[in-house]
Amino acid sequence: MPIAQKHFIQALYDSFPDPVVIVDSDRVIRAVNPAASQQFGYPANEIVNSPARLLYATEDDYDACLSRGSNISAGEDFADGVYRYRRRDGSEFSARLRVTPVSGDDSSMQGFIGVVHDISDYLHLDEERRKSDGILNTALQAIPEGFAIFDRNERLIVYNDAYRKVCGPAGPLLHVGMTAQDIMTAVYEAGHYPLAPVGSEAADEWIASRMYDFRNPTGKAVVFPYGGGRWLRVENLRTGDGNTVALRIDVTELKEAELARDRQRLEYYTLVQNIPDFITRISGDFRITFANDRYAAFVGISADDLVGKPILDLVPEKDRERVTSVLRSLTPDAPMVSREQHRVLADGSDFWIFWSNMAVFDGGKLVEYITVGRDITELKQQQARIAQQSAELQRKNEALNQFTGTVSHDLKAPLRHMSMFSEMMSDDVANGSLEELPSYARHLRQSARRMGLLIDSLLEYAQIADQIGNWQTVSMADVISDAILILGTFVREAGARFEFDSLPQVKGDPELLKRLCQNLIGNAIKYRKEDVKPVIRIYSEKNDGKILIYFQDNGIGVDPRFAKKIFDVFQRLHRDETVYQGTGIGLALAKRIAESHNGSIELDTTFSEGARFILTLPEMS
Repeated sequence: MPIAQKHFIQALYDSFPDPVVIVDSDRVIRAVNPAASQQFGYPANEIVNSPARLLYATEDDYDACLSRGSNISAGEDFADGVYRYRRRDGSEFSARLRVTPVSGDDSSMQGFIGVVHDISDYLHLDEERRKSDGILNTALQAIPEGFAIFDRNERLIVYNDAYRKVCGPAGPLLHVGMTAQDIMTAVYEAGHYPLAPVGSEAADEWIASRMYDFRNPTGKAVVFPYGGGRWLRVENLRTGDGNTVALRIDVTELKEAELARDRQRLEYYTLVQNIPDFITRISGDFRITFANDRYAAFVGISADDLVGKPILDLVPEKDRERVTSVLRSLTPDAPMVSREQHRVLADGSDFWIFWSNMAVFDGGKLVEYITVGRDITELKQQQARIAQQSAELQRKNEALNQFTGTVSHDLKAPLRHMSMFSEMMSDDVANGSLEELPSYARHLRQSARRMGLLIDSLLEYAQIADQIGNWQTVSMADVISDAILILGTFVREAGARFEFDSLPQVKGDPELLKRLCQNLIGNAIKYRKEDVKPVIRIYSEKNDGKILIYFQDNGIGVDPRFAKKIFDVFQRLHRDETVYQGTGIGLALAKRIAESHNGSIELDTTFSEGARFILTLPEMS
């Protein structure tokens, strides 16, 4: 009920001098005004919820009234009759009862409103009525909302000052008997209708629509702008006697607040639709009440179709129990929780989301959940790149430390030999003894050649990390075949035999992986047992997202005590180069190549029938 109408009716009800009794369809008293309480002598709290029979002097009076009330439900507007009534103190009086039915929206009978006129005190009642008219006029002028009543012929019969003010410049022209059409025309010509500027093409149509609403009142409010930048709420009500009640309420403050709220909603909607995050609002029973377009595109369902859908239907089955537990664990004291989620998309790529889940409470009662998801895939990729770069930097630092040790020790050994034999040659030349000079010269050449080999090996080792960049899918079967082909002469001379199982594909640099396999296969042939032809078995298996490739031989093997040392630069277990030639760089290179591919290589110390090296590489995703 509009504010003006509500206050007006309440004022009339409370101040009306005649007793007013409201009963429901079961004839139970639901309300009485002060005059009724005074007339019958009952406090309101004693009479309300009592049967209407309580007020009648005899059963005959009650039955007669009940019978007349039944006729109302057959279609009459009201019933009028005279009955005897009894007060609380037992005294009786005669009064005229006017009963008006009250119907619901579906036309079903809801109850009755009865007005009791005490015939025995008619003159007093007439005076009270005059007083009531004064109260009515005072009330009309006091309420701030515009109020007017028009008769069946659309002529003005009652209006208050607020109604005159609403008419703006046309207000002083108002007078009783003026038609609704005349009033509207005067307001229009005063330029008080912004939606119908004087002389505009839309004016006639707009005024016609307003008159149509006046002549066909529905009780529904219409809000539109009027003069002075104000907003007006218009309601027209048709009374039972054919009159029309016009209510005009200035709702500018409410409309401005509504417009501000709408602007905020639009700004909020624009924000949530344009930020790159996934946003959903979820009811307490885990159903989606809102989803922004970003989230809808991610799950492949339109935003409208998502509304009402259980959020758990969009959660991977393995995560549903955990998600439910997390949401239900939120409390007013701890209403938010965050987590990272990893998904694998249809194209096989990794996708990371950082979810922030918040529960909204009102007075300790859960209202809804709000979830915000942010794509952190690029951040994760950056972290992975940084970790890889850190690992590479660490490998380079380790290599640098090994360079330092090598330069200080291994490279000095041939220099010491060269210095020693040079001094010996100088001494012999000074003494005139030349017999040993050819031997000294041979040792000098060997030391120089040895130093050259060491320098070349160091350079090759140092350049491994810088050469990685040709990442591609590599067939290990092809890589190993190429490595054996390069070692062809060496393989044939040793009479080596190979055994293969199925070999996988990996991500890496084919040339570097070929060099790694070449070193492992070359060592398996080089360190063979005397008079025993080498048998080299190469096979693989998968374990926990990794590929393990085994290089197994039947050679002399490696003492488990040196399982770590053999991968250091220039570390040789066999110093006699006449039997086992080399610089001790092969396994160090193999280790560096494996680590450059985010893998590793190690000696299987449990294998005792030769040597078995295990190359571990990441499994292709």
